Amino acid sequence: MVLSDASGGDMGWRKWLIAAWAFMECLLFGGLMYGWSSIVFVLKDEGIYADLCPSQSSIQSNATVPTLIVDLNSTVVIGNNTEYGITSGNSTLEQRSKECKPQDSNMTLCFTIGSALFCAGCAVLGHVSYKFGTRVTRLISFVMFIAGALLMAFINKDAPWLMFPGLSLLGMGGIPLLVTNTQVSNLFLVGSSTVVGLLCGGFDMSSAVMLIVKLAYAGGFARRDMFLIIAGLHLLTLVSTFFFLPKDFIPRAQTKAQSPDAVDETEVSVELLSDKKAINAAEESAPSKPSLRSCLCKPVFITHVIWLCLLQLRFFFFIGTLNQYLNRLFKEDAQQVSYFTNMCFTIMMGGLVTSPLAGVVYDIVRRWCQDGKSSAYKEVFPAAIPQAVGSLLALLLSVLVLLPSTQVLYLTFIIMTVFRSFLFSMAAAFLSVVFPSEYFGLLYGVMIVSGGIFSFLQFAFFTWAEQYPEAPLHANILLLILANILLLILVCISFFHPLYLWITCSREEKKFKVN
Repeated sequence: MVLSDASGGDMGWRKWLIAAWAFMECLLFGGLMYGWSSIVFVLKDEGIYADLCPSQSSIQSNATVPTLIVDLNSTVVIGNNTEYGITSGNSTLEQRSKECKPQDSNMTLCFTIGSALFCAGCAVLGHVSYKFGTRVTRLISFVMFIAGALLMAFINKDAPWLMFPGLSLLGMGGIPLLVTNTQVSNLFLVGSSTVVGLLCGGFDMSSAVMLIVKLAYAGGFARRDMFLIIAGLHLLTLVSTFFFLPKDFIPRAQTKAQSPDAVDETEVSVELLSDKKAINAAEESAPSKPSLRSCLCKPVFITHVIWLCLLQLRFFFFIGTLNQYLNRLFKEDAQQVSYFTNMCFTIMMGGLVTSPLAGVVYDIVRRWCQDGKSSAYKEVFPAAIPQAVGSLLALLLSVLVLLPSTQVLYLTFIIMTVFRSFLFSMAAAFLSVVFPSEYFGLLYGVMIVSGGIFSFLQFAFFTWAEQYPEAPLHANILLLILANILLLILVCISFFHPLYLWITCSREEKKFKVN
């Protein structure tokens, strides 16, 4: 094992090798579930659940509209949304979208169930990680991912239901890679938050693997073969499981002379998580590690979870209604919708660059605050800055989607990409810095499952926005706008968390200066 040789916290090139391998795992296998929109495209082209579509004779049209065969070059599918094809004659896009609404509902339901089980699985495997360590957790996730990939490979018209367990297992088998690899940041005395951000960037970018599957399918490769290749490549994760990562956990890096960062981490835990308001003996003796229960019950964790829930709902609703948003702007011009859909996901690939940005900002502000007296000010206070930036970006996104202008689309996509990076990078980096590393998996799982439960509101918003399918188009557009206004209000509430950190840490700093 590479880590078994580590002495005094100085691993040299080995920690960079482990970090690079961890990034590769997150990039290739971490968040494949979030590339679902690309696979929906392929599944619809193969006629999965097309038998649920109304018969062709039920459509009032002067042209012949194909119902089972979809032209791959003239179809746009995104997330929860409807299929739009460019056909000849007098048939309309609206007729085509109504035709296969039951099919769309099944695709939406699959992603909704997958998202819920993804969150629940994250919490369960977080508990497994806490009880049994890294290796057992990764082996369980390995089996789940392989099973999910195989199920996705063998979906067909006779067994379309395989996509439900397949997508769910892909999600539940992927998230433990991020959770177990996050502890790699403990090997770095400087820039640990940047490492966490980089891993989150790889996780975000992994949705592009599904886009590659879609492009390969368009190039003549079978979907089954592509998922079998993914399952085979996943064997590479066993290298890290047995040779790079320890059986239990990676301790925080320390120099031979006990690094200040290591001391600060312990002090931060006691200051923010202990029930005592003052720590008089902090300099005389090493404080004990806080209990898991105290970590879960402290306001700093609860407000952090609320912050994630509110902003994640904003992000999920934007992705889930992207197609409706673009159709509203372009008056259902399928070519324009297709172009800007592709442009959106192309810009989102920039998350590989923007995800470490949040960690870099966090680390820079931490260095600026090292002259502070209290460890809360030195370690936790800097998190208020990038988290406030995340809330601000969500606010800008919420305002931009309300503007009926196509001129702001590129800016909207860029802000959405940076916002996503700050959201998920800071969600993980904050827990990694403030709480003991042994608790990270379980705390992260609780946070994710809470966010997942709260994100069910996206389906409520989506249903509300389309509750009158036979109503005029402008009526549904109005409901969609009202849903975005409500989300704007929720985003404003998210500023409470960074404000709470700011006030709490500033008070602690004043107490230390007075004493």
